[in-house]
Amino acid sequence: MTDSRSGSDPLAELDRGARLRVRILGLAAALLMAVLLVAAQGALRQPLFDLFHRYSPAPDSTPRVQVVVVDAASLEAVGGWPWSRYTMARLTEQIAARGAVAIGYDFLFAEADRQTPDDFARIYPELSAAAAGEVAALPSMDAVFARVIGRAPVVLARAGVEAGSYDRREDGSAMPAPAALPPDVRFTGPVPDAIPRYASVVANLDILDGAALGHGLANGPPDPDGVIRRVPLLGRPGGVLTPSLALELVRVAEGENTVRLEGDRSGLRAVRIGPHRVPVDAGGRVELRLAVAPSDNTPGAQKVSQRERVPYRTVSAVNLLRQGGAADAFRDSIVLVGLTAAGTSDVVTTPRDTETYGVFVQAQAVDAILRGSALQRPVWAPVVEWGVGLTLVLLAWTGVTRAPMALVATGAFVEIAAAFGGSWLAFQNNLLIDPYPMLVPGAATSAVMVSLLFVEGRRVQAGLRSALEEERLIAAKISTELAVAAEIQSGMLVPRGELARVSDAVEIDAVLEPARSVGGDLYDAFRFDDGRVCFLVGDVTGKGVPASLFMALAKALSRSFLVRQNTPLEAAVAGINAELSRDNGQAMAVSLLVGVLHLDGRLDLCSAGHENPLVVAPDGQVREIRLRGGPPLCVVDDFPYAVESHSLAPGETLVAFTDGLTEAQAPDGTLFSRDQALDAISEAARAPTLRETVDAIISRVRAFEAGGEPSDDLTILALRLKGSAGGP
Repeated sequence: MTDSRSGSDPLAELDRGARLRVRILGLAAALLMAVLLVAAQGALRQPLFDLFHRYSPAPDSTPRVQVVVVDAASLEAVGGWPWSRYTMARLTEQIAARGAVAIGYDFLFAEADRQTPDDFARIYPELSAAAAGEVAALPSMDAVFARVIGRAPVVLARAGVEAGSYDRREDGSAMPAPAALPPDVRFTGPVPDAIPRYASVVANLDILDGAALGHGLANGPPDPDGVIRRVPLLGRPGGVLTPSLALELVRVAEGENTVRLEGDRSGLRAVRIGPHRVPVDAGGRVELRLAVAPSDNTPGAQKVSQRERVPYRTVSAVNLLRQGGAADAFRDSIVLVGLTAAGTSDVVTTPRDTETYGVFVQAQAVDAILRGSALQRPVWAPVVEWGVGLTLVLLAWTGVTRAPMALVATGAFVEIAAAFGGSWLAFQNNLLIDPYPMLVPGAATSAVMVSLLFVEGRRVQAGLRSALEEERLIAAKISTELAVAAEIQSGMLVPRGELARVSDAVEIDAVLEPARSVGGDLYDAFRFDDGRVCFLVGDVTGKGVPASLFMALAKALSRSFLVRQNTPLEAAVAGINAELSRDNGQAMAVSLLVGVLHLDGRLDLCSAGHENPLVVAPDGQVREIRLRGGPPLCVVDDFPYAVESHSLAPGETLVAFTDGLTEAQAPDGTLFSRDQALDAISEAARAPTLRETVDAIISRVRAFEAGGEPSDDLTILALRLKGSAGGP
């Protein structure tokens, strides 16, 4: 029964070669999509995960993380940034006195304080020698700040410097190597090469660095698209393995001495500090599950919605300096101090916020360590994703040809919903699962197989009905060619919308409606460099394809001769006549009306056997511009066509047309009379715009024809000077 045919299996209706093509190309599509997904390296899933960040923020953060901000109110009360180290010492004392277990500064103190006693003595030479000596003997503000740092659990930031960075010295040499980390910081485990290296480091003043309880790198470079999604927990400035600011804050707060690294020489998997295990990528970066956008939480600030609330308790520095707040406000808390005032803030972009502050990113990194809320892509994720994808490919390969299309569509919808829904649920549990490997290969298999089944099915049907289909294909080919020819022909004309931009001083509109798919009418309008507007309307003898071909030639030659500089209008028309008459074996002729409208209203016209144009006054009166003209082009080779000058007054509308207007026929054979044409143009000219005027004339003609086949091509071109008072 190898030759049996099944009505439920479209493959059974195909020959062996077609069945093989469908099967092979279906699998090839899946393989191609898989290769492209691997080559994309997650470029598709990253925008999806960013979308999850925006619509699924992290749950409430730990109350142990708080932020002190140097905001606009602080600068207004204390003064411009940077503040005196005496002010920073007071701020540190206030934070420490309220129970903070770790205080981290998200900025550096790389330069000496500007308000030193020696400088004060030099600035005021009026001081007596004794007074100057007493002032100079006072301790520096850096020393005062260092003593306060030494009594508080302070962690100072450092910044790793890349080779070639602007933070290197002007002579290109590296910054001095960082001071040794405190001896109680110890790393265990592998140190892979993937951990970022820095050529040097920007550190704080030695007097401050030596007093601090901890030091951490504040580096947090964005991804190539400028968005910060990950924060490094480790770095190696000057070859020294150093914790990040967030990791060091947790170490100091927890009183730990050891940071354990999990992984191997090829890369890390996690970082452990005390009871906290943080999943990281190979280079030690933690991917943040971002909380809602930070907002101003200072007194008097505008209230925000629950969705926009601050994820970390935020306190203005000026409130602390005024000794405001509860005595245990920071009890058992890790406090970060950062800048949020305009002109001083560290503004960054995250998947959730187009603009936020770097100190809040550091706070979220601390929170991720404390709560273990970092995002991770588990090692089994690719196995699950590609396993599901392979299963769906096989399901599509075997079932899509047998199942009804409604069932296939329903199944596709269920698969898409399940894959994206599963990825969403995984994100809620801090897992990054990519739905695209599950869906794309199977979708490619289904789409290719369904398309090929359709194509092959059409081929089979064509074989069974070859004679009938051949006739239909011939008819369709002719129809398509006529349609293409009509598009080409209409494309040679100035589009109706472009006519309004031909001249700022002249309003122009035109419509050409062929009696068949293609026709022999033509029109054109363009502006000379001196502002004059040239227009023309023509009609080739005959209809259909021959007329359209000759029309294309006439249109091209007319534009070519008329745009030539310093060529009189009569010479241009004579040149057109000569070129069209050359090798005119079909003895076709063209009636042509060419006009040049000057901006002062002067109108130069040259007629070659064409209908006389009409002028409509503002009151609706229609007059005919009678032209002597000459025979149509290609009738007399060297006829001397003359230019006749007239004028177009402000408010008057010039209407040029082909005999499709005057030879329109009703179903009973009655012609559209001259009086009817004048009445139609007079009534249409009352329309508020020139476009509506032209449309009204054509509608009047089509209403007269009452649905009958047009007897000839119809072209209407109208123009008038803009800005004329009292115009229609």
